[in-house]
Amino acid sequence: MIESAGRKFLELLEAHRNALYTVACRGGTPNVAETALQRGIRSAFREYVRNQAPRSDQMPWLVQHINAELGENLASAAEPPAELPMPADVWARLAAAIQIEAATLGGADEQSMLAYDPLLAPRKKSGVDDPVEGLNLSPWTRFVIATAIVLFIGIVATIILTTHHAGPSTMPTATSKSPATAPATSVSGTHP
Repeated sequence: MIESAGRKFLELLEAHRNALYTVACRGGTPNVAETALQRGIRSAFREYVRNQAPRSDQMPWLVQHINAELGENLASAAEPPAELPMPADVWARLAAAIQIEAATLGGADEQSMLAYDPLLAPRKKSGVDDPVEGLNLSPWTRFVIATAIVLFIGIVATIILTTHHAGPSTMPTATSKSPATAPATSVSGTHP
């Protein structure tokens, strides 16, 4: 099946990706290098699917395809000083191009075109950059903060309730006399 050939070819490329990018960088600018890399690797993949690829030592074969795409740009370019690492975005575009080429050659249906590919899975941004995620605290840290808040509220409520003085009471005290309990005195001044 073409799709499995695409995956095998990507595994082959994975081992040589930095060396292939270094060869393509002899074309001068990054745009020329990526274009030559894309076209050369796609033509090599077509040969790979038709079983026209060499069985052993496939690196010179891949380099030959990239050099053919560089053409006159190769002659005018200087040698890169050392092996250059292939940027992740260039690798993602190259892997996508191989998968599209595999789907095109194999006449893949829509379901296989939309299949999940771990090489192209988006990476989650770091927690520091994403303010939507709350404070990006671990569950243990959130528990400690919540416990500290609850304890603080409990201590403040206890202090307020224990030191709060009650206002004047409506209950009679021993020193005050209500009109119902005061002795009746006569107004006339005579006593019975």
